[in-house]
Amino acid sequence: MASAKPVSLALLGAGARGELNLASLARKHPEALKFVAVAEPHEGRRERFIRQYGIKRENAFADWREIVTRPALADAVINTLPCRMHYDSAMAMMDAGYPMLLEKPMALEPWQCMRLIETARTKGLMLAVAVQNRYNRIYQRTKALLERGTIGRLINLDCAENIGYWHFIMSYVRGIHHHHSLSHSFMMAKGIHDIDLILWLAGKKVKRVSSFGSLSFFNADNAPPGAPERCMAGCPVGESCVFNAVRQHLKPGRPDIPLRLCTGQSLDVFMDLIKNPRLRSLGSIVSPEDISEKGILDALEKTDYGKCVFRSDNDVVDHQTVSLEFEDGATCSYSLSGFSVAWERTLNLHGSEGEIRTADFSGRLETRTFNPAKVCRERIPYHGILHGGGDKVILLDFAKAIQRGSSEGLLIAAETSLEPHLVVFAIEKARVEGKVVEMDAFRRQAANVPAGTVNG
Repeated sequence: MASAKPVSLALLGAGARGELNLASLARKHPEALKFVAVAEPHEGRRERFIRQYGIKRENAFADWREIVTRPALADAVINTLPCRMHYDSAMAMMDAGYPMLLEKPMALEPWQCMRLIETARTKGLMLAVAVQNRYNRIYQRTKALLERGTIGRLINLDCAENIGYWHFIMSYVRGIHHHHSLSHSFMMAKGIHDIDLILWLAGKKVKRVSSFGSLSFFNADNAPPGAPERCMAGCPVGESCVFNAVRQHLKPGRPDIPLRLCTGQSLDVFMDLIKNPRLRSLGSIVSPEDISEKGILDALEKTDYGKCVFRSDNDVVDHQTVSLEFEDGATCSYSLSGFSVAWERTLNLHGSEGEIRTADFSGRLETRTFNPAKVCRERIPYHGILHGGGDKVILLDFAKAIQRGSSEGLLIAAETSLEPHLVVFAIEKARVEGKVVEMDAFRRQAANVPAGTVNG
């Protein structure tokens, strides 16, 4: 029997996430995926994508809205536009009949998430959300151990998303998620991955949530005396400052992580670093089209990436803690922090008959049981650049779902992502209002469109 044709794709947004991550992975699997159209407002990025992926000129657009004015160009859409544009663009693409893989978050309001799912259901279209953790090998193994009953009944989870300081200042102080208006909150921009993972592992609905956190360090109160607005404007502590933009993006221009912490990385990481120089430098985020020294320095002079971390206009919290209570009485403590060397998630699951302890960047998984008293250690290699390796599996699973015309078995179908989104919205409400949020009441109110909303 002949193999299925590759799924043809239109990419909305050819930035770091769309082109450098997802599209470059898709190019490794031409038998499954093929890009045939792109919408990207930045001319340099658009031209690069045209060259790299052989896109016809008539299928390259400066505005995603141009795609919906044309007859169908592709089998499906991958939507990696900025978060604030997800809802409008996703609704328009589904109105035009396109199935879609949508970057998280689905939207910046609960009712918008619910409407996207209802629209996909009504039109019979596949809608998937790019949350990777369910596909990562270390968590697939954790889920299997849980379902096997290795640690008995799940009683408690504790999870910490330790975001490397270099990643935090790049994305949440100077970068694309630096303000709540761009991606709703730190918890939605980053924590959605962990909450999705926690809910998947727990297999239970959340009963209530509480949360605390603030922007306590990356603000003007902590600026060194005499520090200018931009790092390249003669900062008196520039040579010693670990947050110096030139140091981060040009010298050395890569995460400064001790090698002994990298022993759990998969072989794919090193192959990707060899084959794609842009993955070796944080400068590829600042200047995607030109990672030469001149290109990066020019970008640091003109963009927010060159600002002092203490004098940027960021407003997202730099640390946050969350408590969850599930309907069966199980509990979870979760923390999100911008203060660590490596970008590593630690996750511990405590059951009635044992515990499972994981550290993903290090590739460590340890199972400890009570009776018999036993410790089993495993090493599961992790792709520390491309979200643990989950990105690749997401793309291939999505392609297979499009080919068979069904989202059955797709771990990231939008319906399964709704509850994690609602919990994240509730977490931020709990933090801002300083109270415990009851999820039943929150779910009932989630579909309400705020008064005065245009085209609600």
